[in-house]
Amino acid sequence: MSLNDITFDGEAFTRRWAQFQLRSSRKQRFRIYRKLEGMLRMNEALSRSLDRLYQNASEMGKYPNRPAALALREWFLKDRAGLGLSEAMEGWIPDSELYMIRAGEESGTVAKAFSSIQTVGERAREMRGAVTYAVAYPGFMIILVSFVLWMFGVNLIQNMRKTAPPSVVAAMGGVADVSDFIANWGLWVLLGIVVVCVAISISLPVWRGPLRAKLDMFPPWSWFRVVQGSGFLLGLSALLGSQVPLKRALEILEDQAKPWLRERVSSARQEVLRGRNLGEALRVGRFNFPDPAVAIDLEILSERADVGSVIEQVTNEWIREQIDSLKAQAGVTRNIGLVVVGGTIAWAMQSVFAVVTEVSKASTMGGM
Repeated sequence: MSLNDITFDGEAFTRRWAQFQLRSSRKQRFRIYRKLEGMLRMNEALSRSLDRLYQNASEMGKYPNRPAALALREWFLKDRAGLGLSEAMEGWIPDSELYMIRAGEESGTVAKAFSSIQTVGERAREMRGAVTYAVAYPGFMIILVSFVLWMFGVNLIQNMRKTAPPSVVAAMGGVADVSDFIANWGLWVLLGIVVVCVAISISLPVWRGPLRAKLDMFPPWSWFRVVQGSGFLLGLSALLGSQVPLKRALEILEDQAKPWLRERVSSARQEVLRGRNLGEALRVGRFNFPDPAVAIDLEILSERADVGSVIEQVTNEWIREQIDSLKAQAGVTRNIGLVVVGGTIAWAMQSVFAVVTEVSKASTMGGM
């Protein structure tokens, strides 16, 4: 194959790049959702709403290649061709938002679906922020301790040992052993930590089974369970609030879920088909999902007619509790980390002072 045989589809590349940009920009998507919601609530036709938003996004056709403009133009054309909105949006927005729009189409409440997406997105953002806050401190402390040990143990102690007399080397004590360990194994240990963190991150959405269900009660798996569980409950609340039946809502959530979440939603759906209410279905699955206390609350409250609003209320209370808990964990981690870093620096400085003292003695003896 020669270079002349290779063709570049610029239009397809522009479209894919625009899709990536829109999927990555929550701010752009939610701006579109807010406007569409308002227009649909005023009983404006969907096709006219999309066309007006395209004119707005492209500044009356002046910038037609902006991501929002490309998306709205494609949605408008597909709507005119008879396709549903969710089908037109496929590829342009995340699956977690697409299924809610599809459910809104099924129940005839598309405007409410856009409102629910924004509510769920805001709560999910708060939860992810709390998890990030809890994870950031341990990561920062590990990096800080590693830097301190490297500076003292390798850059300072190793250089001093090359020319120091035996009495000075003996004064180094344990810091010399730490220095040797860091010099010989430090990079391997750091690489091992990175590999473990990457492996855990990759396995979070796919690893299933009884062992995983037990580990889900402990960090970092519990953090993932909290984020996914809050998203599940908020999405379920939105679907039920759009008049989607519980069985159908669980089917929609199961279809778009990754293996870990699909296992839990499938278990709950099977129990609902056996006649249990939502809380019972989540509890008897023994997956600790989304949380044992939440399952008990829902078991009591799921018999109410306004189950959608009940789930939303329970979920919001649980999210606030989890955010406070994660912040408290981050605070404890920060304090422990500060003690560890301070102790490490103090120990290293003490060793350095002992070495300096021996160097001074050796110099004095040599001068005599």
